Amino acid sequence: MSEPLPRIKDYEDMGLGLFVHWGLYSQLSCGEWTELIHERPREEYERLAETFTAEDFDAADLVAAAKEMGAGYITLTTKHHEGFFLYDTCGLSTFDAPHSAARRDLVREFVDACHAGGIKPFFYMATYDWHSPLYETDFDAYLEYLRASVEILCKNYGEVGGFWFDGNWNKKDADWKLPELYGTIRKYQPNAIIINNTGLKNRGKIIDPEIDVTTYERRISGEVNHGPEDGKYVAGEVSVTTNKHWGRAANDLDYKSPRELIETIANARRAGANALVNIGPTGTGAISTLQREYLRLIGRWMAMAGASVHTARPSRALVANGGIRDFVLDDAEAGVSYVFVHDLAIAGNENVTLGGEGSNLRSFTGAVRPVSRISWLDDGAEVPFMQDCDRGTLTIDANGFTYGCDWVVRIARIEYR
Repeated sequence: MSEPLPRIKDYEDMGLGLFVHWGLYSQLSCGEWTELIHERPREEYERLAETFTAEDFDAADLVAAAKEMGAGYITLTTKHHEGFFLYDTCGLSTFDAPHSAARRDLVREFVDACHAGGIKPFFYMATYDWHSPLYETDFDAYLEYLRASVEILCKNYGEVGGFWFDGNWNKKDADWKLPELYGTIRKYQPNAIIINNTGLKNRGKIIDPEIDVTTYERRISGEVNHGPEDGKYVAGEVSVTTNKHWGRAANDLDYKSPRELIETIANARRAGANALVNIGPTGTGAISTLQREYLRLIGRWMAMAGASVHTARPSRALVANGGIRDFVLDDAEAGVSYVFVHDLAIAGNENVTLGGEGSNLRSFTGAVRPVSRISWLDDGAEVPFMQDCDRGTLTIDANGFTYGCDWVVRIARIEYR
């Protein structure tokens, strides 16, 4: 496997990002596809720009929330399928934030806050568009409209972390003129990551040689498709919602448990992918109390997990034995490994037995390198282990969580002689 380009390695080292779906649809609180699915008349829908005040949008607060979660980048919907731009399109369209009730360039505020806060700004851009009639009547003209809108983002906002495209799956057989689109990015933002969402049916598909990251929307099985052995190394990304919608949906009460979100982040790293956790701000741009608490809970786990989520990669040697969900990541630069342990209970006593008492053996193969010490990241306690280097086996006694704690996925650091 070829080595990743520096921009791709930097992207993988971030490990976790925050996805933000926000637009006119947020005011309706029915999900980001409400215009199409609920068959809302276009003219009526587009009048939502007249009430889009963005009065509660605080870009600095958004960046602070992302950092508290442990994210290295934020991907913001600069234009979703509704066709409304959150930035100044410089005359390309009047269907943008400066022409709305907000009277502001919201992407400018977002980028400035990201740069000030040490977070990389990524731009989501919908390629499938319900607003522009050119999409159906003159596709070549639409593609120039799309390219020009991306060029504005490339030229007017300083350094961009990446571009996240979404919608080519709507016209699977069309010529999207990707060399022209991606060439514009490479001309002005040579270090920007390029992502094109492959959709629910083509997870892991690489559609163009300029693609830096392939997507696995909502789930991943197996490992990331890093590309051909003799070709460019491509990273992966798993995106996940907190409930069933990407944009705000006030009546969607089916929120995922913190356990599911933390396990999704861990599972993404097992597969060699980044995790992108999504929130949908309110119609005025505020982060809801519930979603803010989700970000804080994830941040608690990320603070514990530390380097194991950032610079470590799937181990090519140590493999869990016996059908358990545990896995190992290696940090080649630090010369250590991390074992991610699932399904642990809490240790109690005879009056409040919680199931974590006693021995809990987990075994791994491929352990030919002599281990000197294994310790939990959460409390520093040593983990008893047995190793047979000749047979390449390693067994740890993954005792239960200390009473009062449950980190969902517990991580131990393996040090070598």
